[in-house]
Amino acid sequence: MRTRNAIIGWTLAGAAVAGLLLFPVQTLEVRSRRMDRVIFREMTAPGDVFTFSYIHSIEKIPVEGVFAVEEGGALRVVETRFPSYGAGLPSPATRKNDDNKWMVAPGGQRVPEFSFYISPINQSSLRIGDKTLDLNRLIESGDIVTVAVRRYPHLLVRLGLNK
Repeated sequence: MRTRNAIIGWTLAGAAVAGLLLFPVQTLEVRSRRMDRVIFREMTAPGDVFTFSYIHSIEKIPVEGVFAVEEGGALRVVETRFPSYGAGLPSPATRKNDDNKWMVAPGGQRVPEFSFYISPINQSSLRIGDKTLDLNRLIESGDIVTVAVRRYPHLLVRLGLNK
């Protein structure tokens, strides 16, 4: 009887651990649309912030979009920063940042994902925490990168099997 109870106990414990490890967690996913392949995935939580940077193709100025992960997986535009006004940029900016180098346009919009066309001109990158992805190096010119919050099994994220 003791052996049977031990087997049942270990089986239930193993099932609970497996369930926790296979339980889907929220991740920030960066995907190549043309290759239909995830190039980056990292666990994220509501309130986490990342920055998408690029060179504006017409104005040739740097632009930074700051996004926050929302509860339920949406992305919220926190702000957009740029050194001067130009075509296709938010207008008007409401303030300058602390060092007066960037004009700042407020965000607030919630989006399920965003996409960006990769071109050598754009020099696009995504910065989250201490990681910076050079998207022009990771994705071929002419492709579209999509950034979204997706659910993915915890164990696979931990093992680095993110793609």
